Parts: sequence; C-alpha cells; structure tokens
Amino acid sequence: MANITKRGDTFRIKVSCGYDVQGKQVVKSMTYKPDPTKSDKWNEKEVNRQAVLFEEQCKQGQSVTAAKFETFAREWFKDYAELKLKRNTLCHYHAMEKRVYAALGHIRIDKITPLDIQRFVRSLIADGLAPETVKSNVRLVSVILNYAVKKRILTYNPCITVDYPMTKEKKRDFYTIEEVKELLELLRNEDEENKPFAVFFTLAAYTGARRGELIGLEWKDLDFDNNTLTIARAYYYDAHTNEFFTDTPKTKTSRRNLKLPAHVMGTLKEFKEWQDKQKEICGGSWVETDRLFTRWNGVPMNPSMPYNYLTKMCKRTGIRRVSVHSFRHFNASALINSGVDVVTVQTALGHSTAATTLSIYSHAFNSAQTRAMEAIANVIDL
Repeated sequence: MANITKRGDTFRIKVSCGYDVQGKQVVKSMTYKPDPTKSDKWNEKEVNRQAVLFEEQCKQGQSVTAAKFETFAREWFKDYAELKLKRNTLCHYHAMEKRVYAALGHIRIDKITPLDIQRFVRSLIADGLAPETVKSNVRLVSVILNYAVKKRILTYNPCITVDYPMTKEKKRDFYTIEEVKELLELLRNEDEENKPFAVFFTLAAYTGARRGELIGLEWKDLDFDNNTLTIARAYYYDAHTNEFFTDTPKTKTSRRNLKLPAHVMGTLKEFKEWQDKQKEICGGSWVETDRLFTRWNGVPMNPSMPYNYLTKMCKRTGIRRVSVHSFRHFNASALINSGVDVVTVQTALGHSTAATTLSIYSHAFNSAQTRAMEAIANVIDL
C-alpha cells in the first residue's frame, strides 16, 4: 500500500516495489500538489486516487528489479556463499553451477514454479545422475531461493514441494573380513617405494577415516604414548580453481580421536623412521609439511594416488578391487557386526548425527538386530 505524507502544501506518495538482487528495498516516490481551486475534501480524495494510480504504475514496472536465477545465484555466491560457507562446500556447489544454470538460469526468480523444479529433477534423472546427485543439485537451488526468501525478494521457496522418485537401497560393495586380512598381509610385503600406500590402506581399514582425512594427517596428530590418532583436518581438491587445499573435516563432529591397536601404532613408528630416511635422501628438495602421506619430496599426496595404487596392486595380486571409500564401509560394517551401538559407530566415523549413521547402514543394523534376537531366542527357548 502506498504511503502518503503531507509536506507543506504538497503530498509525497511512496510505493515499495519489492527488493533488488542484494535484498535492498526498492522505493519509488512522486509529489502531488493539490488544486487550490478545489475544496480540501476533493483534494483528499484526489491524492488517494493518485496514490492508487501510482502504485499500480509502479507494480506494473516492477519486473525490471526482478533478477534472473543465474544473475541472482552469482550474486549469492559473491555476497553470501564465499563469505559464510566452508571452501569444500563452495567447491561442491560450484561443480553444479553449469547444470543448474542451463535448466533454470534464464528464468526470473519470482517466476520459478514448483513445476519448473520438478522438470529439472526429471531432466537430471534422464541424464542418468544418481539419486543423491539429483538431490544435491536441487539442494543448491533451494539454498539460493531460501536466501531470496530471507531477503524478502520471494515469499516462498518452490523447491519445498519437489517429489523425488522411489529409489532402491544402494548395495555397498566392500571387502569381507577375510579379504581385508588377505589385503593387509599383502600390504605388509609390499616394496619400500609403496610403503606409504601400505600404511594408508592399513589406517583406512582400522579407522574408517575418509580419504581426505587420511591425507590430511600430520605427525603431531599421533599420540604414541596413548595409541591414539586425532582427525583434525582434511585435504581437498577445488575443481573450480584447480587447486588442492587443507580445511577442517566435513562436519564439526568429524573432528575426533580414535584409539588404535598397539601393532598399528608400531607400523606407524616404522613408517616415521622410513620417512625420516627419505628426508635425508632428498636433502634440500624436501618440503616440510609434517604430513604422513606425501610425494617423494614431502608435498601432500595427490588424493587420486591411493586409488591408482590400489587398482594396480589388485591387478598385480589378483585380489578383488573396491573403491577407496569402501574401506570406510568395511570399518562401519565390522563395528556394527561386532555389536557396537549406533552412537559409538557415529562417533568413530565422524557422522554429524546418529540418524545419518542409521540411514546409511540401516541394513547392517537390521541384520545385527536379527542375530541378537535369534541369540536371545536360543537362550530362553524351552
């Protein structure tokens, strides 16, 4: 509604025309001068009529202040995301920009409908994207539109009504306990040049840590007196800038202390001695980073190197190959099958909540519960 203010012998009429891309209110105004030959009552009615006409005129021209989605999204990255979000999250969002802009970038943000979002979902599925990837793309759109709602540019977020297709529970492929034992035995007999990878996968199996968390490990994170390891950082790749960088782990709860068996700590001590010898060989070429897993000159290991090694090693030895991340699934499965409760598994894996752990490993927990019920039945069966 227009705001009318008397100023001397004139009236100022102000109309709010919404908000611009930065969330700043856009206000237009005009001045109306009463007709001195008319009565006060006539002029009062006339100023109200002029206010209605001016408001309608402003509303009709308001479209010029409404940005297209791509324009608004780029402003969001600059004004909010780059200031507030972790760099790893920012990298993840940047990776989805091209696909999102192609589908929605040309539409004004105030014209995006739930059907537009649903069509976007359908196109992602048609392109063969995994269900989680589809949700991630929509999540980016939703986060940006939520920002528009917060800044009062939009009244609601059309993403809230999106429907995702039913998906089958994903079968996770990881090593059995017997396969891990075989692998660890093979790793113990690896050549000296492959020692970093042997230690990497030993820790992957015993800790369930993420790949970036393992590559981010520094020697100061190890407590040899108490046989503990601290996950305090992770090493990432930024595809947007083609750079590697170190940041905090994925979530707040991903920072954790893990107890390790004495023989694993013994392996780490031997590895430290091996690395110290490599420093002497490199001399001035060695770059001191305090990292456990490095290239020949001390620079942090490229995150793709463990996978490349595992692929070649499995081909050489005949052992079945799985992904690097599957060592995390093996660790979780081993804990669950040993009767470890969900909160402890959550803490060990560094999940943000126990609900996340239950969601990912629901099948394993259900199987463990079934075995527990069968054990109870066998005990009390008369």
